[in-house]
Amino acid sequence: MENNLKQIRNSKNLLQTKVAMDLNITQEAISSYETGRVFPSSDMLIKLANYYNTSIDYLLCRTKYDMPIDDVKPNNISDNDFILLNKINKLSATNKAKVESYIDGLNDSK
Repeated sequence: MENNLKQIRNSKNLLQTKVAMDLNITQEAISSYETGRVFPSSDMLIKLANYYNTSIDYLLCRTKYDMPIDDVKPNNISDNDFILLNKINKLSATNKAKVESYIDGLNDSK
């Protein structure tokens, strides 16, 4: 877990002190969680997942996908397709319409 906690904090360009202040805990607690010296309580895991907008499974290294729980990968889709769908989902509305139109064109030609 410690690797994902530190990785997600760094990816969001946050300092331990900022996270600690926002969660009303000490910087030492954040450091202890990130190094694995202390395991956060279930309540703190929920707070951390909400704070970082990710799943508890990601924080616990049970999945490699850093995304909100609503976006968890279903079992019936390949990793590559799932990653592609998430990239499309993050596009602007105009670009998303272009991609959908392109895909529709591919389906029509079959």
